[in-house]
Amino acid sequence: MTKKVLFIGFADCENSLKAFDFLNVCGYDTTPVWTEQKRGARLPIHVKEWSGDYIFHLKSYCILRKRLLDRATEASINFHPCPPAYPGAGGVNWTLYNGDKDTGVTVHYMNEKVDNGKIIKVYKLPVYENDNVASLMSRIENKQLEAFYDIVGNLSRYGKKYLDNLSLQSSSQKWGDHVGRMREIDQLEFFDETISKEELERLIRATHIGRFGPKIKIHGYTFQYKG
Repeated sequence: MTKKVLFIGFADCENSLKAFDFLNVCGYDTTPVWTEQKRGARLPIHVKEWSGDYIFHLKSYCILRKRLLDRATEASINFHPCPPAYPGAGGVNWTLYNGDKDTGVTVHYMNEKVDNGKIIKVYKLPVYENDNVASLMSRIENKQLEAFYDIVGNLSRYGKKYLDNLSLQSSSQKWGDHVGRMREIDQLEFFDETISKEELERLIRATHIGRFGPKIKIHGYTFQYKG
């Protein structure tokens, strides 16, 4: 019997489209949900009526509620773009700020809490000395798609027992205690005139991308590093 899937990804995102196409190649009956690439994005109302076998959450800023997760009879799976040490938001930023030598993608079962479910598998990749937010995010997103191909492809061949076996192998992997919030990254961006050159370079590496980056307030005016 054809498995029914709810797939959640970003609108206008090449990797989300590739993942959706792969689901069709694997023979799933897939309902796509394309979400906006912005904070506070919401799932469309019609999603509440969906029911099926699997939910695959690749990319979105939406938090899935228990009543939706319960509509997936087999499993709800998230592809978190950071290792278990960084649940929640801002993991890429903290990885760079803390000078970590590696990062990864954590595939896990979803529950009603953010990045809290049992871990299925962690896909690792190195952090290079010249990485910044843009370059590291790009490589993580490619690893995320690689993980999606691996998990979904093998799931289509071997069924849910494949996921359960992987989860047993990853039983020693544990989530970090602190769930990151984007407001913490907003706060991290601000510095004052006492900052050292080394700390400023650390902030630039960890926060500068597009319209985001280190900021300083002087006499009521905010000035931002633009590169």
